[in-house]
Amino acid sequence: MVNDSRLCATSRTGALRASHANRDRKQLYAAMTATLSVELEGRVPPGLIAEIVRAVLDESRQTAQDRAVEIMMLEARQRLERFIRARASR
Repeated sequence: MVNDSRLCATSRTGALRASHANRDRKQLYAAMTATLSVELEGRVPPGLIAEIVRAVLDESRQTAQDRAVEIMMLEARQRLERFIRARASR
């Protein structure tokens, strides 16, 4: 029962973080697009600015996700190596 409540709390916390991250991402997108639109007024179509900002943010998010996966894989590998060493020492 304790494990189930921990999992539920973890999933709620994760959802809350995702909600905040999504809101922050939208604000960042809007701010970057507005700033660049003012700076590049008349030289670049506004739609292109928005598209480029969206692409850059998507790429940076993917890079962060890739790094997170690499860290999790490293942790999993280390735990497995500890397990193997513990079994071998018996």
